[in-house]
Amino acid sequence: MSPEEQAAFVEAYGHNVAHHPNSVVADFVARYEGGEDIDYSYEQTSIMDALGMWHDAIRWKLEQLSKGG
Repeated sequence: MSPEEQAAFVEAYGHNVAHHPNSVVADFVARYEGGEDIDYSYEQTSIMDALGMWHDAIRWKLEQLSKGG
């Protein structure tokens, strides 16, 4: 994810989930996207779940666009 995409994710997470402050989410995503092997706790599972949904939604949209939709 580019820095802009990371910022968009943090904003979306804040609007829809908001279990953590934006600074915590931004740090987590930056470390994850940087390839750090994160031993995340149960408390951070919501960030990982949201990140997975974010990536799946983008992949779906790109597939739809490639089909002309």
